[in-house]
Amino acid sequence: MSGQAVADIMVDASSGRVEGASAVERAAILVLRSAMFFLKPFSNFGISYVARATRSLLPSRRRMVFQLTPDSRMRVSYCDTYWSVLLSPRYAYERSVRALLTASRDVDYGFIDGGANHGYWSILVSGKQFGAKKAVAVEAASDTYRNLDDNRALNAGRFTALNRAIGSTSGERVRIYGHKHEARSTVAPSSDATPILDCETISVDDLADLPDFQGLRRFVVKLDVEGVEIPAFSGAQRLLSGDTVFIYEEHGSDSRHETTRHVLDVMKLRVFWLGDGRIRELRSVDELDTIKKSRRTGYDMIASGSAFWLGRLDAATSTPIDAGAEGRQ
Repeated sequence: MSGQAVADIMVDASSGRVEGASAVERAAILVLRSAMFFLKPFSNFGISYVARATRSLLPSRRRMVFQLTPDSRMRVSYCDTYWSVLLSPRYAYERSVRALLTASRDVDYGFIDGGANHGYWSILVSGKQFGAKKAVAVEAASDTYRNLDDNRALNAGRFTALNRAIGSTSGERVRIYGHKHEARSTVAPSSDATPILDCETISVDDLADLPDFQGLRRFVVKLDVEGVEIPAFSGAQRLLSGDTVFIYEEHGSDSRHETTRHVLDVMKLRVFWLGDGRIRELRSVDELDTIKKSRRTGYDMIASGSAFWLGRLDAATSTPIDAGAEGRQ
């Protein structure tokens, strides 16, 4: 971690080691780590409130840089209300996504990161530990995009960052709602909601046509798009007919499981969940009634119609994986 910017607080995400922090900043980190210890049985619900209060009571103008792997770093704001969970080396962020990407290290694929936020997965996937894949990170909110582009530069520009919203077609202008950077959406939460930003759309198929992916025929597409999963799928017709595997979020608040219902019944894809320590295929949408235990949590599902990807998923169904109980705030 030597040679990094003095202005940043450096945190090794694997060991938890902290460098360059003042006494006040170390106290803030201790508070957050202690809070995560006590909130772990509740899936860290409430940590955003703790982070906000800590930032107010123990302020700092500096930012934090997490060393994710030897060649991968991510910069976030001090006591970020979402990313502060990475301060705990025992916390495994989106374990099912990690399990799939780790198992696919040997595959030559392009990575489309829809709803990339600060770029966590694009940073890792484009790094050596995950096979140095070609990646395009897409973020709709312009303020969050600035953090994404900063992290692109922090990692030697090895992936592409786009300020776009994933949509069924490209070139449409959409409004963006929500104040939390991790929960921005182009879907209005209520009829009287006020948009905070706007953005132009791009389809998944058009993303796959970018020069970054020239020569690639296999794709991993992550859709963390806060309520527009179905339109996103409708803009991926070419990829759906090829060797593509999709990672999408099933929202705990959706008791009808509309996205997975569409994926199974309309798109006729096979769906897998990696949240109980094994890869488990969902034969019916009703199985989500027992999987989704919290309305506040998002559950990452894997879907594909590709013989190549389904062969790998089928082969892995009998093998335990380090996925743990899936779910994220």
